[in-house]
Amino acid sequence: MTAIHEAEATSDALDAYYGEFTGEKQKEALGVPLRLVEAWSRNDATDVAKVFTEEGVMLLPGDVYKRGREEIQAFMAAAYSGPFKGTGVTGRPVDFRFVTDDVAVFRTHGGILAPGETEIAPELAVLSSWVVVKRDGQWQLAAYQNSPRGGGATLRW
Repeated sequence: MTAIHEAEATSDALDAYYGEFTGEKQKEALGVPLRLVEAWSRNDATDVAKVFTEEGVMLLPGDVYKRGREEIQAFMAAAYSGPFKGTGVTGRPVDFRFVTDDVAVFRTHGGILAPGETEIAPELAVLSSWVVVKRDGQWQLAAYQNSPRGGGATLRW
């Protein structure tokens, strides 16, 4: 594949990801999940934590509550060395709104990709809520929560 074809494929994939949310400001805010997906693809707990604000919050099934980059980084490092080693994540926005010019709330449908998989297994499907804020010119994740999605979803941390 040539560089031009790769660029076109990337552009098509991004268009599919953004779906109906095509405003430039929407795309900027929706870049937050893309940064998380990229960091997760490398199982990089430090870079996942950097997607969050300094005091960011992560809520996950199984009574998981992590506050701040340090707690999030430690939790993700343990996950990547254990049950989520080699996994990826994917998703797409299904709802989006700006609360203010610098705060957006949106939902995504997605889930965890088992190592080597390109489709989400039903038991790993999630519905996620995101609160993102723009600070110092960059969108960051202030709060993230996910819940199992669909009849077969059983994901627990």
